[in-house]
Amino acid sequence: MAKEYIDYKETIELFVYSLPSELKNESKTPRINIIFPESAFKLFEYVRDNPFTKEGYIVPDITDKDIEKLKYYNQQDENAPTIYVKNPVRFFELLTELINTILDLKEKYYRGTSGRYVLIHEFKNLLLRMNTSDFTDIEGFFERQIDFLKNNIWDDYIIGGEFISSCHCEGNFEGYQILSYKEYNECWCETSEKISFALYDSEHQNENIQTIPSVLYGLREENGKIVCYIYAIQNPKDAVNNKKITRKLYKINKGIENPNVHPSQVLALKTFIEMLTKLGITEIKVPCIQVLDYRYHQILSDNAKETMKKWTPEVLEELRSNQTLYNKRKLSEYNWDKIWASHVIDREDEIEKAKTEGLFNIFERVADQFDLIEILNDPFIEDEYLNIRIKSVKKLSKSF
Repeated sequence: MAKEYIDYKETIELFVYSLPSELKNESKTPRINIIFPESAFKLFEYVRDNPFTKEGYIVPDITDKDIEKLKYYNQQDENAPTIYVKNPVRFFELLTELINTILDLKEKYYRGTSGRYVLIHEFKNLLLRMNTSDFTDIEGFFERQIDFLKNNIWDDYIIGGEFISSCHCEGNFEGYQILSYKEYNECWCETSEKISFALYDSEHQNENIQTIPSVLYGLREENGKIVCYIYAIQNPKDAVNNKKITRKLYKINKGIENPNVHPSQVLALKTFIEMLTKLGITEIKVPCIQVLDYRYHQILSDNAKETMKKWTPEVLEELRSNQTLYNKRKLSEYNWDKIWASHVIDREDEIEKAKTEGLFNIFERVADQFDLIEILNDPFIEDEYLNIRIKSVKKLSKSF
């Protein structure tokens, strides 16, 4: 069955009909303002009078009431960050392309879609990636995200069959192969794709594998060069740990007086930088701040706290004492909620530090220890990004 892309007028109708009230709703994502110029409302009125139609689909036609509601939400809330739309036609052209590109990405990773109506709501999730200047250049932000999503470098690294045979070998560490593979990233507040790594030794079946942090990245062309944006270096949720391999990883700290990052992060970033160099990519940008990210994690924390309230000692005692199929399922639900709560409750400060100071520390460590990269600026003060240049291939000879 052929994939059904969303239409330009359909995007406008779905946006006007369903999104305005959710922009102020903090059930999952922070509230925001979107300020449209007067020309946007003329566009909405045109679509109202010339609605999108498609045989076999029910798409809600927008009304005067919907447009008036959007005008109300077009008033700025001083307590919420504000997006300023300069060119409404371009805004919706890019939003349509972005949604269709997300459809392609989901198909590439066999993820399917959540319905045409629901797709428009992924717009809110993408906004979690915005930095300060993106609020006054939303069209430029859309263009960057589209470029990230369309980039197909390393698509052959996507796991297609048996795990080990599908991976690529990026070298060796202490007798273990460094395997790499490309994955879909489910966390919308960072990037949609990541390169993940594992250490593997086929000759020792009982101690043969350990995952190390993934690099969450986006690639796009800027001024004739491919630039790599790196948003995070973090452990996968399904991390595999091996005590013997972990001990060997700490050899990376030899000679380092005050190691302030985990050696597995150092190995992951060093390996990823070498992968970039093989492709001739020499420029890296690391965002200093994602404006909505802190509040987003506060909301996740609050929601998780509320969810855990239902799991009282009395409820858990009843579920455990009477092992019916229903109760087993409820206990499984509780275990998932508990795991999720441990990831998000009261961790917004820790997460923000890991995404800024912690991430910058990893780059500084690799720069100092291996002379692979040069840090070009002082983040926060000189730019919204930590700008990094990868040095020449000759510098890659220094190993662990």
